[in-house]
Amino acid sequence: MMTVVVVCIALSVAAFEIVYFAFFALGLPGISSLNELYFEPIDFVILAGSIIVGLMIASVIAVRIAKRILRPLRSVEQALRCIAQGDLSARALQDEHGPLEAAGLIDDFNNMADRLEQASKNISIWNAQIAHELRTPLTILGGRLQGVIDGVFEPDDRLIANLMVQVENLKRLVEDLRVVSLVDSGHLDLRVSRIEPAQEVRALVDLVQPRLADAGFTVIADGDGGEALLDASRLRQALLALIENARVHAPPGKLLIRSRLSEARVRFEVVDEGKGLPKDFIPIAFAQFARAEASNQRLGSGLGLSVVKAIAIAHGGDASYSQKNGRSTFMLDLPRWG
Repeated sequence: MMTVVVVCIALSVAAFEIVYFAFFALGLPGISSLNELYFEPIDFVILAGSIIVGLMIASVIAVRIAKRILRPLRSVEQALRCIAQGDLSARALQDEHGPLEAAGLIDDFNNMADRLEQASKNISIWNAQIAHELRTPLTILGGRLQGVIDGVFEPDDRLIANLMVQVENLKRLVEDLRVVSLVDSGHLDLRVSRIEPAQEVRALVDLVQPRLADAGFTVIADGDGGEALLDASRLRQALLALIENARVHAPPGKLLIRSRLSEARVRFEVVDEGKGLPKDFIPIAFAQFARAEASNQRLGSGLGLSVVKAIAIAHGGDASYSQKNGRSTFMLDLPRWG
């Protein structure tokens, strides 16, 4: 806009000079010499005419520039109205003749609209996925309890144990959803303290050893000595999710759980002898509700790895996957001292 103002002033001055010199060159009566220090009436007429001509030219240019500015703004306004009415696919159109500032505004607006539309789609997907994951255990619970009421099933220890499994599945699903949501909103509070990562790994292996042994796994714990500043509870939750992922998806065999310390970082690894993740699935392995298709079966809720990622991010770290020499390795890389 400063450029427009300068151009208008320059045009006004130029118009005055051109008109005045034209009259002076024609030798019209009443035109005072350029060296004279006083003005004749005709000088004021010429000055007024020059100003009017300059303003007319400046007005024409200003109107054209204003239209160039307003066209993209009207496009943004129209897109905003559509979005407000529920059409999240509406976008503002670029004007190749518009100013660079307006082009930048439209780019930012369209990027914002893209994120808004994607967020809306994610909410719909989340609702559908949550309903799907809750339906299975609730259906089993409802069916078994109705069977007890109707006298079809006896409320023996086996039935109660089966119902408790479904209750635990529901509790785990709700907790996973809570963790992911808290991290997304930036409200997951960590209770960090000085812990020994190697000791945490050994304690965790002792906890899961019986269940994994029944599934045919030989669990090996390994770790570097030393301390780190971490949330022990969230760390166990993340490692348990990785171990459960290996139990469900990897073939029976050796399962290595280890910790590695450096001066500034601590890394946890869960290594199995599975065939690994499909290449097209690796980029989205840690996404919410992401599940690889295998043998037409969909195992797990699809939240385990996203919980691992969420806990890593809450610590200021990251989670990743690699495959080498026939082994799959899931890694949790965290700052050692918070």
